[in-house]
Amino acid sequence: MPQFTASAPASPKFDAKARQRFLDQLAEKANVSASAKAAGVSPSSVYRERRRSESFRALWSAALAEGYARLETDLLSEALISVSGDVTAKTLQSRAQKYRLGLTLLSAHRVSVTGRVEPKAPAKGQSTARQRMEAKFSEMHARMAGPSPEPKP
Repeated sequence: MPQFTASAPASPKFDAKARQRFLDQLAEKANVSASAKAAGVSPSSVYRERRRSESFRALWSAALAEGYARLETDLLSEALISVSGDVTAKTLQSRAQKYRLGLTLLSAHRVSVTGRVEPKAPAKGQSTARQRMEAKFSEMHARMAGPSPEPKP
């Protein structure tokens, strides 16, 4: 696991050791409140430090990105586990909905934090918006050109 080391602390309680513990926990769980608790500090103190320190803000972002990647991997792993035994269709539907919702929420939260939208790859056999637009423009161009004039005898 990468080390997220931080600079001088803002308060005596939120020392270098507590900051390191917070960042490690954030990279593992992507949960600010739980990470602050594990570090022995309040969530408000870590948010205050994030506002105060640009270097801590960068470390926080890196740790949170790793935490999101871990959560996404965990959700996908759980969603792909084969069901064994006697399971109803309703249970399967509920399970699929749970994982879809988890991945959607994770994606939405990632965008709210990073400000970047990750482009989706088109499904197999689907064209991209650009490909569809180029095809439409080609059709329009062909119509505008009209039939080629007949040579006069």
